[in-house]
This record gives sequence, structure tokens and C-alpha cells, in this order.
Amino acid sequence: MTRWCGVLGASLWLAACSDINRPSGGGGSGGGFLADRYPCDQGIGSDPQVVWHEDFEAGSVPAVTARYNDYKNPAGMSLLADKPTASCGAASMRLTSGGPVSATDLYKKLLKPDGSGYDELYVRWYVKYQAGATWHHTGVWFGGYNPPTDWPNPQAGIRPVGDDRVSFGMEPVWGVGSPNPRFDFYDYWMTMHTCSSCGGAYWGNALVSRNAFTADDDQWACVEVHTNLNTDLASAAGAELEVWKNDVLVQHFPETRAIGDWVQDHYCPAGADGAQCNYTPTAPGPLDLQFRSSAALQLNHLWLQNYITDTSAGSVWFDDVVVATTRIGCLR
Repeated sequence: MTRWCGVLGASLWLAACSDINRPSGGGGSGGGFLADRYPCDQGIGSDPQVVWHEDFEAGSVPAVTARYNDYKNPAGMSLLADKPTASCGAASMRLTSGGPVSATDLYKKLLKPDGSGYDELYVRWYVKYQAGATWHHTGVWFGGYNPPTDWPNPQAGIRPVGDDRVSFGMEPVWGVGSPNPRFDFYDYWMTMHTCSSCGGAYWGNALVSRNAFTADDDQWACVEVHTNLNTDLASAAGAELEVWKNDVLVQHFPETRAIGDWVQDHYCPAGADGAQCNYTPTAPGPLDLQFRSSAALQLNHLWLQNYITDTSAGSVWFDDVVVATTRIGCLR
């Protein structure tokens, strides 16, 4: 596997590796990103291209949870005057889990007035992770269930069949418990891979494996993920998946340059430098983006979660969440 990014320092990695310099993501009508048209996100929720907007300015935890279809452990939720530097709001949401309560989360069903979902979505959020926490699944997940449900149903360890569900998670995956763990996807879809020691189970696939893609301890970061479901239901044609951190493109699929390889149940794109990619590839790339086999499966939910199974608690902060049908961008 080619790993030409490994010779670069971390400061150069974001500017030079893989597909990072490739222009990507439409700006919608009027040019630019949504954030360009709505400085500090003021008024962004009324834009026709915005599906969901959450700034945690409702004034109380019950006022926030009332906006969601499902939530867990409101006692572990707090609105605090700790927010991203660029935010014009007064508060963010802190979710605390661990010890006797493993899950604290907010789940929102995303449907059009006619009850249908979406084939393409962009999700942008701000997040801050407590240093040293033993994360299990802590981050933002979105995807689709067919039929749509009022609560999360991840079906851990089970591969989707193509017409039932698809999910895209972004969370600390590598180096959990150590300083500045690494972000990665944790995705479930019909052509995902398993590992030789998984006993037939399928666990969410990581797809980036870059040491510079970090969930920086106690620092706010802007993350945006874009998913376009395949339009050809018999192949991956039309599908797209990409992620930005602080408005810098980290990874884009389908790969437009050198192609990576699978190492068991995680994918190593060209340029991946994580230690988990130092093993012999088990299957060649490219990444198969056939996310679905039926047009009835669409994107229709958002899930902000902090799931910790460790005896010690950990906190994550979320703010300024936007779901839209066009590129959003970080706060201006």
C-alpha cells in the first residue's frame, strides 16, 4: 500500500495528503457555503436547505429534549456557558456518561413533510472531548432506517442487508484513553467488512486511519460529514462520503487518486499512517460505497450520543449542529 503521507509532518499533512486539496461540496444557491450566508449561524435554521438546526439556546434541558423523538439520561445533560469561540450563543450541551449510567443521548427523526427521507445530507457540528475519558461510542451518528423509527436501533454486530438500515458515525476510534485520540468513521452498510477474529459479527468499519485527524483534548472542533447514497441500486455508482475538520477536507470517497486497501474490518486509504494500517492488507480497494439496494432506504435520523461502559465518567460538549442538503461550513 502507498503511504506517501507518512513522510510529512503533522502540520503539513492537512495541506498535502491524499484528496485534501480536491474542491468538494456544493454551496447551494447564492454561492459559498451556508455559513457564509448566515454569519454566526444567525437565521440559518430558516434556510430551505436546512433540515435541522440545534444551537442549544432553548434555556433548559427539558426545553431541548422536547425537540427530540427520543433521549436518554437527562440527568447527565447540562447547558453550560462553554461554547466555540466563533459562536454567538450563550450555551452548549454537555453530555456525561459512565459508571452507573452508560448512555446519554439525543435522537431526532428527520423527515420531509411527505414522510420521506433524504438521499444526500451534510451534517456539521462542534464538539469538545474531555481529556482522558474512555470513550466507547461518543460522537455524532446519522443514517437511515426503513421504515423510519422514533428511537435509535443500531443493531450492533449485524451487517445491514441493503434495504433495512445504514449509519455513518464519527467519533474517537483509535487511541481512546490516550491524549488526543484519533477520529474515524464507524459505519454500517451492506458491503461493510468483518475481521477474522470477529466470530461472524460485523462491527462498525473505520475508514480514515490518519494520525493527524484528532479529537483534541478539551478543545472545540468543527466537524462536517457528507453522505450521498448510491443512485444505482445495483452498484456503488452515485455514492459519496467525505469528512472535514475545521473546514479542511480530511478524506473523500470515492478515492480520486491512489487507491487503498482493507486490513480486516478497517479501510486504509492511500496515505493512511495509523499503526492499524501497518499489517498485511486482506482485501484490495477501492472502498465499496454501495450503501443500499433499495430506494426505500433513505437518510432519516440524527443521533448525538455519549456511550461509555467504563466505571469512570466522561463528558462531551456539543454545539451549533446543522443538517442540510448542501455544504454548510464552519461558523463565520
